[in-house]
Amino acid sequence: MNKLSILITRPEPENSLSCQHAKQHGYLPVPLPILSISPLTEPNQVAAIRSLVFNIDEFHYVIFVSKNAVRFGVEWLDDCWPMIPEGIHWIGIGKGTTKALQELGVPAITNPGHTTEALLEWLKPAKMRGQKVLIIKGEGGRTELGDQLTKRGASVQYLSLYQRQQPSYAAQTFLMLPDIDLIWITSGESLDNLNDYTEQFKPELKALPILTPSVRVNDLALEMGWKQATCANGADDQSLISATELYIGNKNDR
Repeated sequence: MNKLSILITRPEPENSLSCQHAKQHGYLPVPLPILSISPLTEPNQVAAIRSLVFNIDEFHYVIFVSKNAVRFGVEWLDDCWPMIPEGIHWIGIGKGTTKALQELGVPAITNPGHTTEALLEWLKPAKMRGQKVLIIKGEGGRTELGDQLTKRGASVQYLSLYQRQQPSYAAQTFLMLPDIDLIWITSGESLDNLNDYTEQFKPELKALPILTPSVRVNDLALEMGWKQATCANGADDQSLISATELYIGNKNDR
């Protein structure tokens, strides 16, 4: 039996780790990072980041929106603090982000949801009134979390540590892809980038099954014409692998 071929679109360095996990489960990973991540390095940006991190103990909640936010954020914490500040509720959005915090020694709360929407269900208005919240993220991106917490009476600040960019791929990259059975997508921005390249260079990819991290991103995929989009209920590898196993089981039952 041929191995299931999966197009893995995470940015590096997570892409390589996802490929390893896919191999361990008997799949054939095809890496294609569809988003590139780099730290903010302009002197004025670095000065602003350092100032806010030095005062991070003023916040009641510090929320990391992604594993990249964790990677860069913990580097800054290590640089500015001899020990992780106490008295803060450290939160990661999603299982993978929470686990990344815990593995780096940050005592992150295990929240019950894996998306912004699920986290908002947990952070009730009565809990957030008068609380100071810092959201650690990349430049741009969604503001839904901060907007909703502000409406609930919280004082919200943002700390942008990195930028996301669309990698530059020529048509040849897509034309030379091997046969793909399934696609993993892990964010709305990654979906946008993949959709752009697919429509330019390889429209037939849109007929393939694609696993998405949330209902919101899955709805976007369906609107874009990815007719076989399925929500994996998480952007972490375990959620995607579980959804892949379910896809295989459903396919074999037909």
